[in-house]
Amino acid sequence: MAYPPRYVIDRPACEPGCSKCVAACKYGAIDLDMKTQEIELEVASVVVATGWKPYDASKLTNMGFSSVPNVINNIMMERLASVSGPTKGKILRPSDQKPVESVVFVQCAGSRDENHLPYCSSICCLGSLKHAKYVLEQNPEAKVHIFYIDIRTPGKYEDFVVKVQAEPNVNMIKGKVAKIIAGKEGGVLVEAEDILKLSKVHLEVDMVVLATGMEPSLKGQAQVAGIKLDEYGFVPMELQQQGIFSAGVAKWPADVNSSIQDSTGAALKAIQTTMGVN
Repeated sequence: MAYPPRYVIDRPACEPGCSKCVAACKYGAIDLDMKTQEIELEVASVVVATGWKPYDASKLTNMGFSSVPNVINNIMMERLASVSGPTKGKILRPSDQKPVESVVFVQCAGSRDENHLPYCSSICCLGSLKHAKYVLEQNPEAKVHIFYIDIRTPGKYEDFVVKVQAEPNVNMIKGKVAKIIAGKEGGVLVEAEDILKLSKVHLEVDMVVLATGMEPSLKGQAQVAGIKLDEYGFVPMELQQQGIFSAGVAKWPADVNSSIQDSTGAALKAIQTTMGVN
């Protein structure tokens, strides 16, 4: 079973002192004064599916996140494009709600970097290509620039990559971004390299999206429920012999489809362990 079988308050998402949910719940089911409890369960197996969190882009000091207006990360971009988001699905510049006419996507923002996350985060390339389509669907005349190290498309997504690359207003540039600073009237200045042309690139755009990598949610916790994590914070495979299974990004970087398939396999292995089947 999934545990705990109940809804919880996501405190980091709430404003300090907010209690609007209490007034909104007509059943009186929300108790913000409830004390923390510890409950012990004896089980035959455990599936760890704790998900992931985006890498903290403020650690990328040259990328301007949190200091330069209109520099956002890929999670924020996804939220902008959502019909339930703050702009009702319209992709607008955060500083002044102006429609985005030009945008830079920075791939591997924190990933494949020995100073940050040394591994590939798997989903970032496809995520940015999808976001580029979002921008062009709302404004076919928008200029989209994508800086990348390598374009990686796990699975059956090669056709999608070719489709986006064929867009006349999409500029794929192989190279790293060196610096991002504030421009005039809310614009963003991007200094980068173009490896294939052996030249420097200077762009001024309306918005920059950092394709930040994914970290396992358990990272930074030395030991969770007796589970020793690997050097990156993932649950190691060898714990399966102890009846502890991991799924999705608790195990390694993965997209939604891969995580669903992996979770199905982990659940089956947990059931087999419970039944004494090897």
